[in-house]
Amino acid sequence: MKRKYPFLTRLFYCSVLSTSVLTLMSCTPRVFEQPYSLSPPDATIAPGIAVPSIRERMIFLAIQEWTLFGNPVADYQSDPPKLIFPDQKTPANEAHPALFSRVNMYWQSVSSLPLFGYEGELRPWSAAFIGWLARSAGVSESDLPSSVLHWDYIEHILKQSPPGRFIARDARSHAPKPGDLICAPRGKSFIDKVDSFTNLARGAYHCDLAVNRHERSLLVIGGNVLDAVSMTEVELDADSYVVPTADRPWRIIIEQRTP
Repeated sequence: MKRKYPFLTRLFYCSVLSTSVLTLMSCTPRVFEQPYSLSPPDATIAPGIAVPSIRERMIFLAIQEWTLFGNPVADYQSDPPKLIFPDQKTPANEAHPALFSRVNMYWQSVSSLPLFGYEGELRPWSAAFIGWLARSAGVSESDLPSSVLHWDYIEHILKQSPPGRFIARDARSHAPKPGDLICAPRGKSFIDKVDSFTNLARGAYHCDLAVNRHERSLLVIGGNVLDAVSMTEVELDADSYVVPTADRPWRIIIEQRTP
């Protein structure tokens, strides 16, 4: 179909092209007015909301991740140990695509090492989970350094002088409370070697975060517990000390000394 106004059409496109070229040539950045002041707030003014403490944030984050994994509870009474999921919950673990993304997030938050081993297996990620909890809650590296090995931050806390936010205690003589970590060696030969708090050494450990406490039990949440973020109910004795078991011979309480 023949155009009626070819001259006007060419004039329109030339005008658009000229405007675009001029805009590109100017390269003048646009300045936007700040919607609020960036000056620091008055130190005497309290936040307008209730701000949870670092201890509370670690607990809330652990419960959040446990909920995302379907609220599994580790049952060490069965042989082999298994996860128990609440009614109507679909069993899930680290291999589920959505949950693997969480595991990868924990790992990447504390390490640049590969998450997969030489045979394509997922490396143990329980320490990465604790590190992610600490970083996300606002714990400084100087108080609990990021690592994929529990021993790295256990040793740091043992040697820190003066003590920082955390202090390592003997599990046989210190009653844990929510917000503390409880740790145990792993592997029969290493468990036999690390038979007390005084014989701690570099090796494989597992640590859980205490999230609630009853009169004779402690509820703890940890990562990579039977391939999930799982809760475990730990028995307490009459003095409120954790009772060691064959699977979890608790040796260390990492006390969180501030709110």
